[in-house]
Amino acid sequence: MIDGSRNTIRISRTYAANVGRAWWAWTDIEAITTWWGPAGWTAIVYEMDVRPGGRWRFQIAPEDGSAGPVRSVATYGLVIPHAELAYEDAFADEAWQPDGTGTFPTSVIFASAGTGCRVEVEASFPDGQALRRAVELRMAEGYAEALDRLGTLLRTPQKDTIMQTITSADGTTIAYEMTGSGPAIIVISNVAEDHTGVAGLVEKLSEHFTVISFDRRGRVASGDPQPYDPARELDDIAALIGIAGGTAALTSGSGGCGITLDAASALGDRVTGVYLYEPPFIVDDARPPAPAGYFKHVENLVAAGKRSEAVEYFMTELVGVPVEYIEPMKQDPSWDEMARYAHTYAYEGRILDGLMDGKPLPADRWSIDAPIAVSVGGNSESYFRVAADALAALLPNVTVLTLPGQDHGAFWAAPAPVAEQIREFLLN
Repeated sequence: MIDGSRNTIRISRTYAANVGRAWWAWTDIEAITTWWGPAGWTAIVYEMDVRPGGRWRFQIAPEDGSAGPVRSVATYGLVIPHAELAYEDAFADEAWQPDGTGTFPTSVIFASAGTGCRVEVEASFPDGQALRRAVELRMAEGYAEALDRLGTLLRTPQKDTIMQTITSADGTTIAYEMTGSGPAIIVISNVAEDHTGVAGLVEKLSEHFTVISFDRRGRVASGDPQPYDPARELDDIAALIGIAGGTAALTSGSGGCGITLDAASALGDRVTGVYLYEPPFIVDDARPPAPAGYFKHVENLVAAGKRSEAVEYFMTELVGVPVEYIEPMKQDPSWDEMARYAHTYAYEGRILDGLMDGKPLPADRWSIDAPIAVSVGGNSESYFRVAADALAALLPNVTVLTLPGQDHGAFWAAPAPVAEQIREFLLN
């Protein structure tokens, strides 16, 4: 629809795919290059930073060479995952500077429609002359053809989930997935696992939340610049909150609870709530403390190429696995996966330094006003309850919960009751 009274061009399409897949097609570089632009044109995306203030730089050109390339720079103003994108679009010159023809605000609305979704694009122009120029350039037809090409992509069977990426404050690439709809929650994985380790919980949470899971630094598709600095992981989580729309809840289990609390403290009101499952903090003599500086020994073993030995040291000296269990554990394929991520034991050790030495939790490390739930399995070792109670005594707005019939592995092995407890705590 071309509306001269409002100086807008609006076009919409309904697709059989769900909102999440349509959102992916609009916010992933690899996906959007397959359909953006009119029929017979090829798109190249040079930058796509989907967050308020981020830029999208792209070029489209006819495949037959009948015309020169058209360059544009769009700056995102509003990003509501799985709901709305809004950006200021401007044609650009070869140096990616606006060419002086003006900017036009564009909004993209995503909405469920039966079992599929509806996508509506509206481009606004400053005056009637600008609108007429857009009509003469056949912009409406270009949008129509592009959205038809999008339909072709969305009809293609999705064999594998394609991860999206963001760039953290220090330039590191962080790979993430976004699923579901509703309030945003970021699931933070544990030591020695990538985002697939929490896939079961992500699936259950996506029934009620927009869920972001990601590869932490040093895992699979995310970068790993050296030397490792725990503070950079806080930047990564901040960037993910940005693409979530500016606020999100956080959740993690076991070793991941340390960085989760650090992020909640550093990011303030951008964190709407926190759910922790069994932080492994050692605050008294209920169990032996972590060996002093154990993470440095792990770093040395990894540096020497002794990744399996690093895992063995961690399991026996920190977790407390009896030595006679180690050889059978090595026969399981999971051991090779742990050895692959052996360096992350040292990363997590730096984060947990001072939280597992048998002394009271530091009084000055965290300042968190957001509501926090600390859950403990009904069948778990008693020291997890001691740690939960210590957090409740230290921070305001902490609720200690019990997950009946579960043990320390519930965050991964029993996603349904964990997700239900998270839902009840954060949404009720």
